[in-house]
Amino acid sequence: MSDGTTTGQSLPPVLERLREAVPDISFEYVPTPLDPAVVVSRDELLRFMTALKEDERLAFDYLRCLSGVDYIDELEVVYHLRSFRHGHTLAVKVKMPADDPHVPSVAHIWRAADWHERETWEMFGIVFEGHPDLRPLLTEEGLGYYPLRKSHPLAEIEDWQESLLERVEKLAAAAAPAGAPEAAVDEKAQKVAMAQKKAEVIKKAREEARAKGLPPEEERKYVQEAIKRFEEEMAKEAAAPAPAAARPAAGDERAQKVAMAQKKAEVIKKAREEARAKGLSGEEERQYVQQAVKRFEEEMAGAAAPPAPQPQRPAAEGKAPLSAADKAARIALAQKKAEVIKKAREEARAKGLSGEEERQYVQEALRRLEQEGEGG
Repeated sequence: MSDGTTTGQSLPPVLERLREAVPDISFEYVPTPLDPAVVVSRDELLRFMTALKEDERLAFDYLRCLSGVDYIDELEVVYHLRSFRHGHTLAVKVKMPADDPHVPSVAHIWRAADWHERETWEMFGIVFEGHPDLRPLLTEEGLGYYPLRKSHPLAEIEDWQESLLERVEKLAAAAAPAGAPEAAVDEKAQKVAMAQKKAEVIKKAREEARAKGLPPEEERKYVQEAIKRFEEEMAKEAAAPAPAAARPAAGDERAQKVAMAQKKAEVIKKAREEARAKGLSGEEERQYVQQAVKRFEEEMAGAAAPPAPQPQRPAAEGKAPLSAADKAARIALAQKKAEVIKKAREEARAKGLSGEEERQYVQEALRRLEQEGEGG
């Protein structure tokens, strides 16, 4: 075992018990400000975790949390454990290549891992081998994207529904009367609305299938049938003539936001490629991307045209929208606040402050920032 400590530092008591309980399993101790942490290999994970639960000297009877971490080239799963019997805690980390993301499931050891593993799978794409029911909790089955991965496409995410929209458009064109004029349609807003309706159909179908007590395979078929009926209904609706007022306006605010997200995604993608081409480290790459995003936001704020006249909204609808300058100012303030928090945390940890003292230290730094802002 590598203890990761310097001369004069003693191991936490739980590490001594751990070394006695699993003398034949290699692990590395990693000091952290919170729970003691150990890194174990993927091949030894299942045997290691079983010992943590069953050995009386450890008796980790509660899985507090299970989460994924993306380091671009590799992924990590972190398990936070607690023993109510002994009162000690432990964080277990296991790493894996990004192109081979799989680990054994621990759902049979701690039942709480069931949903944690399902969520980590759908958000990071980490496959938990041996899980009894590895289905999405929040996203649609077959989405093909992992939202919490750093490689997740920010704007291209709507591509997953592209085939549905194309099918609806083709069926609508075939069913429309010959020579009928084509109405101008905001495709971005249409895709968003289509995705929302489809999500409702999937949710309802799943609830009905589970109310009927269908097994997972039959439930999937039931949902697929519901999606098929939905697509056919959408095709019929698209083919039928609709009032012009029912179509989204060309300047639809939602479409503008989508367009802005696409531009921002392109900036981020380009900056990452440039940073990697320059051989920058992970931290330098993050800073490089942040600078590119900052320049993009400043350009957008400076290039913003005067707002076009809009119909007067009733007072009950709330405050007027922020101007581009106000938005840019808020973004700059948020960035400055994030830098202050990061710096304060680093200083607190360098001083060896406890978790509570670190929080107070960060709060003091934020308070000083607010006072400086008021004074300026």
